[in-house]
This record gives sequence, structure tokens and C-alpha cells, in this order.
Amino acid sequence: MTGPPSSVTGEGTLEDMSQAARPTDLGVAPQPRTATAAIFGRPNWLPLVLILGDAAIAGVSVILAYEYRYHLDRIPQVVREPLAFGPYVAAIPVVIAIYLFALSINQQYRSWRGRTLVDQLFAMASGSALAAMLMLAGMSLYRGFEYARLTFVYTVIIAAVLMTAERYLLRQYETRLRRRGIGTERVLMVGTGTGSQLLIQRMAMFPQYGYHVSGVLDDHLELGSSFAGTPVVGRIGDLRQLIPRMGVDQVFVAVPGATNDEILHLVKTCDDLQAEFKLVPDLLEVMSTRAAVDAIDGLPLIGIRRSRLRGPAAVLKRAIDIVISAVALIITSPVMLVIAIAIKLTSPRGPIFFRQPRVGLHDQRFTVYKFRSMIPDAEAQTGPVVAAPDDDRCTPVGRVLRRLSLDELPQLFNILKGDMSLVGPRPMPIFLVERFTEEIPRYLERHQVRPGLTGWAQVNDLRGGEAFADRAMYDIYYVENWSLALDLKILILTAARVFFQRRAY
Repeated sequence: MTGPPSSVTGEGTLEDMSQAARPTDLGVAPQPRTATAAIFGRPNWLPLVLILGDAAIAGVSVILAYEYRYHLDRIPQVVREPLAFGPYVAAIPVVIAIYLFALSINQQYRSWRGRTLVDQLFAMASGSALAAMLMLAGMSLYRGFEYARLTFVYTVIIAAVLMTAERYLLRQYETRLRRRGIGTERVLMVGTGTGSQLLIQRMAMFPQYGYHVSGVLDDHLELGSSFAGTPVVGRIGDLRQLIPRMGVDQVFVAVPGATNDEILHLVKTCDDLQAEFKLVPDLLEVMSTRAAVDAIDGLPLIGIRRSRLRGPAAVLKRAIDIVISAVALIITSPVMLVIAIAIKLTSPRGPIFFRQPRVGLHDQRFTVYKFRSMIPDAEAQTGPVVAAPDDDRCTPVGRVLRRLSLDELPQLFNILKGDMSLVGPRPMPIFLVERFTEEIPRYLERHQVRPGLTGWAQVNDLRGGEAFADRAMYDIYYVENWSLALDLKILILTAARVFFQRRAY
């Protein structure tokens, strides 16, 4: 259940919007300097807007909470003579100061560039929780007036809702600007290491991140060819000439096997030309490393990283799976009944459900259930193969089901049975597991946890019949870095991308 990054992200502070477009040797025409570009060309406009908006919301929330508590909330047990309004007005500057302090501690007023909206909202929630605790402590210590606890609760809830809406609307507006080229930074990719292709694709799919990859430099690709949809514009040695000629703001370096001297030379070139330098690490090394660093009284120790999903954590995750899957089955049962009828009416020869053996926890085999989205006996001639875009084996109803990921709903039964989890690496067919066990290092470590209905690879736009090695790296990262917060983040991203994704088939 994934989609183009534009569906759920759109942060960035719109730094250097005045550099929205520049003429280059590749024929990119400069954009006219519009009023919008002039107004929002300031590098710090978004943090300033957030500070002012959050301050206004914090103050307004106190007033709205008071009004709701004493004039709109008509629950009998809470109706009472209103407390004096003056002390609440006097407390507004303190509430504003507490909110701004708590949110700044949680990095709300720094650059959004390259950060997802979900990450921002998680940080905002942490900041709001800190603000609530500080306000509660202040109410307990202040003896000049007895503030109502229920009004305090309403204040926190109203502020959280309004700040969430504020960030969403700013994200949408910023995305519109970025799609017009306002606030984007020109990037030159040097080298074609493991992370280069993923990074270029991500920046292309998420224009709201504010990056435009102008070209690739590589010593092994032919000049004028294409890499990940981006033209190869020169050799690595051409960096000094191309930075000023193409108006490059940032240089991303991903050169496999480069020596320290070579990297230092590239860094110095960027410094000399005042272009920002970013080193792209080899994803295979970063995401599949098993090194875990610890320390005892400052003495570093290096060990082997293990799955964090063990003991009480595994029990808690399983309990959550049971509760949520049971509730979801009850809620979605009418939808599944309609889907089953539609499948039977439009394709009466085949079964309603598709069943296939998959590999699960600790290499155990189980049968996965999905709504049938293809013609009967779709693999009779080809054998088991991975679905492709515009697969002609899909039925008309099946295309809709796949587009909305509704064909996955029967897997709620797999979750309830214990074969699967809500979040985890996607279960793979046996023939693919046998193949990739030999081809991809540490592939079997995916099976240290239950497979999931959705996963970290899927919300990072790695799904379908592509990028299996990259998917495995993301899956292993999930296994070694599991947390309830990560599960919640994946579920939120999945829910958002159901309605905006374009890559499901």
C-alpha cells in the first residue's frame, strides 16, 4: 500500500526560493521572478510562519477551550458557574511561551527540507505532550487562581488539532510552490553507488522535498545516456566546471570504492565553489550492517545486532495484532461481502479467494489469502510469476482492488490466526524465497518476525516485482530497529498512501 512520496510528504523550509530556476547549459530556461517567488524567497519564511501560527493557535486555544467548557459543553455533570475569564486571558502569554519552547525543543522550527509530514507530526505530538506537562506543573504550583483541569484538557486537544491542520495546509501550499520550481535546489549526483538510484527516484517522486537533480557525473556511463531517468552530463573530473555552469546548489556524492583523497578533493571543490556537499553512504552497508555499538563507562564495545522484537515486545505486538485485526474484520465485513459478490458476478468461473503458500516466521509455511484479482488459472501457462504493471491477466474488478489494495483485506484472517502481523516484511512466495536466499545476503533474516500486511519497504515505495534487494535491506532494517513508534508510523503512512499511491498493480 504505497504511493508516490508526494502523497504524504511535503516539508522543507523553502530555503533559497530566489534560486528557483537558473539558466543552464542543458537548456533550462530561467523562471520569471514572480511576486510569489519574491515573497517566499526568504530562506526562513516557513519557520517564521510556524512560530507566528503556533503562537496564535496556542492563544486562541485557551479562549476556545474556555468558551467550550462553560458555554457549549452541556453535559449535566460538568455544567457549572463559569470561572472568571480574566485569569485565563492573563495566562495566554505563558501558554504561548510554553508551547513555543516545547515545540522548538522538538525541532519544529528548523528546515523541513527532506522530512516527511508524518515525522513532523510525530515531533509535534511530542512537543505538545511536553507543553501539556509543563502547563500542568505550572497549574499545580500557581496559587493565585484555581484553573479548571477540564479547560486545560480542551486547550491541549484544540491546539493539537489546529496545529496539525496548520502544518498540513502549509505542506500543501509549499508543495504547490515546489512543483512550480519555487524554492527548489539544483542537485548534481556524482557517482552511481547503491543509494544513487533510490535517492534520485525519491527526489523525483517527492518534488515537495525541494530538490531537482540536474544531472549525473560518472566515469563509466556514456555521456548523454540516462541513469535513473536523469541525464549523464559529464565525468567526475568535470565537477569544477559544471557546478557554476549548471547553477548547482548541492552535490551528492555516491562513488563506490572512492579513496579518502578522492573524497577530500570533491569536498574541497564544493567548498571552493560554495556548493553544499552531501556524502551518500552505500545503502547495502548502512542498512544491512550487523554492527551494534555500546559502551561501558566510555569504553566502546562492538557486537552483533539482533532483532528487537523479542520477549514482552513480541507479546505486546501480537496482542495489538489480535485486537486490531478482529475489529477491522468486523468493520470491513460489509465491504468484503460486496467485493466477493462483484468477483463472482464478473468472473464466475474462478474462486473468490486466491490462496498461495508463503514463507512466514522462522521459515514456517502458511497459506495467504487474497481476493482473486486475476483470471482463473492465471499462472497455468507461465507458472508462478510476479505481477507487472498493466498485467493483462487482471480482471476489471481486480484492477480496482489492486489499485486500492482491497485485495489484501482477507489477510486480516491471517493476522488473527497468527500467520501474519499488521506490520512486517511482506510474505514472499516459496519460489522467490528459495531464489533470493542465494542471491541476497542475509535475506532469511526477514523471517525473524512475522510477515506483515504492510511494511517499511512498502511505505518507501518498494513493492511489486522490482527492487527485491532494496526491499530486503529495508526489511532487515525494520527487524533490527523495530519499535511501536515505527509500527505506528508505517500504519499512518500506509493509510495515507492508499488514497494517493500510483504504483500498486
